[in-house]
Amino acid sequence: MTMQSFQFLLSFLSIVNVVSTDNNFLTGANDILVVKDEFGEMRASPFSVQFGKKDIWLPRSGHIVKLEVNNVEVPVTMVLDSEGQGYFPTQEKDKRKRQYRFWSALLGFGEPQDKHRTSTATNDQLSQLGLSPGLNSLYYKVTTESGSEVTVGCIIHLINNTRKLIVSDIDGTVTRSNIRGFILPVLGLSDWKHEGVVDLYSRISDQGYQMLYLTNRPIGQSSLTRDYMHSLTNGDRKMPLGPVMLQVESLIGAIQTEVFQEQPEVNKIAALSRIRGLFTQNPFYAGFGNKAWDILAYKALNINPDLIYNVGEDSVLYNEGTGISSNYTQIIKRVPELFPEY
Repeated sequence: MTMQSFQFLLSFLSIVNVVSTDNNFLTGANDILVVKDEFGEMRASPFSVQFGKKDIWLPRSGHIVKLEVNNVEVPVTMVLDSEGQGYFPTQEKDKRKRQYRFWSALLGFGEPQDKHRTSTATNDQLSQLGLSPGLNSLYYKVTTESGSEVTVGCIIHLINNTRKLIVSDIDGTVTRSNIRGFILPVLGLSDWKHEGVVDLYSRISDQGYQMLYLTNRPIGQSSLTRDYMHSLTNGDRKMPLGPVMLQVESLIGAIQTEVFQEQPEVNKIAALSRIRGLFTQNPFYAGFGNKAWDILAYKALNINPDLIYNVGEDSVLYNEGTGISSNYTQIIKRVPELFPEY
């Protein structure tokens, strides 16, 4: 697809986006990072889930979202708002088991104010999920008014608060370009990665570091993006698993934010700041990106510039601190030095 044809597609979809009062068409969910401290207290990144019109065409406000963790239904639920996004009610009257009412949802009645809802689970709620260290499956389930069940899954990563994080962008950093990174996986062309990225990330992970994948793709592409990341291999090495976190907005908004807007770093700084707040000390050790705004975001989170890499489309990595360029083979050889085991 040429840039001209892509811009035409973008313009067309933008028109659709303008005339629609609700552009959340697809269903998706972000992975979740849960951090446990030395006292057993847990904090988590947002439980970001969206049920799109593709799956629930009825007014979605008020639908109850059941949670199933590691194949067991847990006593924690969420509620959908008018845009199909899940939240935890913070008022006692809203926490009681409610019944979905079509006309109230259609007319927008009964939806709590923003201050009375949150996507952040409390320690008490997290303790009811029965989490095990490492990977935990989470499925959000909604039974519609017509009786059909809609399900979307993600992964909860439970780690301790001494773990160090390596942040990586996806499009243009794992994939070889931003726009093609959005489109080619949809067409089934998944092997559009930088040669050496899987080997490098897996070796860094072997040293004890936790990967965190952050992208401005829309949350409706979560399953596709997660499956893509999990499918990447290099010989006998696989892309190390880590939370995959996408942007909670429409496809058009995500592409505009990632590719065309002047300040897309704002979303990434906000998302990373929330992750930073889960720890008592700064957990960010290194960052990989491919745009100036990625580097800006990593600097804003006080990542050492000597451990920030700007990845070129030609698979050359430019070190932000030293200004030295290198390739994947050179950095792989230095992994024990740059990323000491801990």
